[in-house]
Amino acid sequence: MRHILIGSLLILFSLLAKTQEIPAVYSNISIDEKGLFLKLEDRKIYAVHRKDLFQFEDLYSNIKGTNLGLDLDFKFPELNGILYYGFINYQDGRYPQPVYFRESSQIVNGKAQIPIRDNLSGRYDMVDWEKNGKAILGYRIVASNGMIFYDGKVAFSFKDNLFTAEPTVIEGPFVNQLSHKGAMISFTTSKPVRSSILCNNKVFNNKKKSLTHEIKLDKLQADKLHPYKLKVGDFEYEFEFKTAPEPGSRKPFTFAYGSDSRSGQGGGERDIYGTNAYIMKRIAALAKLEDARFVQFTGDVIDGYDTSRDRMNLQYANWKRAVESWWHYIPFYAGFGNHEAYNFIFHDPQTQQNYMIDHFPFATDSGESLFQDNFCLPQNGPHSEDNSKYDPNPDKDDFPSYKESVYWYSYDNVTMVVLNSDYWYAPHGLNVSSGNLHAYIMDNQMRWLQKTLNHLEKNKDIDHVFITIHTPFFPNGGHVKDDMWYHGNNNFRAVVKGRFYEKGIIERRDELLDLIVNKSKKTVAILSGDEHNYNLLTITNKMVRYPQGYQYKKLELSRTFYQINNGAAGAPYYAQEKTPWSENVRNFSTQNALVLIDVDGNKISVRVKNPDTLELIDEYILRK
Repeated sequence: MRHILIGSLLILFSLLAKTQEIPAVYSNISIDEKGLFLKLEDRKIYAVHRKDLFQFEDLYSNIKGTNLGLDLDFKFPELNGILYYGFINYQDGRYPQPVYFRESSQIVNGKAQIPIRDNLSGRYDMVDWEKNGKAILGYRIVASNGMIFYDGKVAFSFKDNLFTAEPTVIEGPFVNQLSHKGAMISFTTSKPVRSSILCNNKVFNNKKKSLTHEIKLDKLQADKLHPYKLKVGDFEYEFEFKTAPEPGSRKPFTFAYGSDSRSGQGGGERDIYGTNAYIMKRIAALAKLEDARFVQFTGDVIDGYDTSRDRMNLQYANWKRAVESWWHYIPFYAGFGNHEAYNFIFHDPQTQQNYMIDHFPFATDSGESLFQDNFCLPQNGPHSEDNSKYDPNPDKDDFPSYKESVYWYSYDNVTMVVLNSDYWYAPHGLNVSSGNLHAYIMDNQMRWLQKTLNHLEKNKDIDHVFITIHTPFFPNGGHVKDDMWYHGNNNFRAVVKGRFYEKGIIERRDELLDLIVNKSKKTVAILSGDEHNYNLLTITNKMVRYPQGYQYKKLELSRTFYQINNGAAGAPYYAQEKTPWSENVRNFSTQNALVLIDVDGNKISVRVKNPDTLELIDEYILRK
């Protein structure tokens, strides 16, 4: 028996080693029968166990009907608290929200009930479920410590004296990849189903049953409002979106920009498990009120920095749920930040130091792949850092994909170029494990940027190009210690398989500036975040950009350029710090902020508003 057990363990280890192959780009990372470890001198530091207490899908997929209502089993015995519930009336208003009933249910050992027959009938039947035999409920899970854990939805039917939980659109529908010809509509359902969308008198079908759905609506008229009706089972959801004008129409329009909505302080909806849902709702509502045609939101949408895929997915779901009611109508384009990090963590008990690397396998279980799974974004960026100068294995993909985290899109005469400065991010200990540095743009992404800007320079329909990136080129409050400055220390750089990049962080910053400022005439500004504040930095050739005694080549700038930093979407604030370029900073503010950019032909003006108080924080003209 002992020999059989040992043989079984060896087979198990062999299978584990095959399924968890170490990417060639890492150094000092290996695996044995105890698991993944970091080799530190003569010691093995094993990866911290992720300690999953729940599976994200169990928060919405295990709902059973009874003759009294719905029984919910979250399969999370440690969860105790309160379940709030109420109908969502999709016919009463454009931005549907649950209206919670005056009473709630107790969550005991991960289970709760919604007594529909007793509590939500008669004068409390605001959606006519008793007449129509169906309705949709919203529910909110609040843990015993007071944290709002998850906002869910469940569709139900009532027939023959029995309630039945039906396949439910738990996320969406979302308008994505808007163009003058149409859009991509994405949504997620609680069960695998087929679905269809009616738009412009044409039915667009999902061919296969699926949990995640992406339906392309195309061949639509430009610059026109298009109602669309999503049908899932017996439930229909009606919204609308407006297609973009023909490229180069040069009609006046507004778009919105923000970043950094990870959870804030103050309790309540300022921390719905990983995101500041309160401020994000205000931002989404203000953007739509201002008739913004799209919202660009670049990084740190969630807390992240986690070892659990399920906890990360829950945080993403809470962010999407916060802005969902407005996303039915206008697209939200997300960018990748450092808090999108999904990690292996190696904790050294001797020094109490943590070493952190990007989770793998990269294609299916990394920070990058999780981001791809949660959004529906353009796929016109570079492939990866494979086949670069530093690739240790050119015959195989060893790096994460850039898919959907580096891309560009256009609206009328404006193009947004979205960069990823936290790709293959190793938050701690990259000199030991290898990995990329916070704020460092690696070689293949640089080449892609150069090619993209060259293409846009030749495009006669495009007048203005914005570069959005999570990390400021010139930090001013909160990240002066890193971003593209590191207190003026150029020694920081990416490391691949123990091989340090030739260019340091400040040299790479200058290479970016050379491409964006000197070699492109259409670029208007950098839209950054990371620092939880708003400010405008005017970048000139005279602006001090280097530390004293800087020994590397200094870049001459051919024109004035701008950095609009807005990381004020609800994460805890950072105050202003002293930097060499402080005198070029305008109107630094720690208020929550939404940047509204008004485009009218060749003219670009900016308004900055507090989404909570609606106060005007700043206003100026970028291009006349």
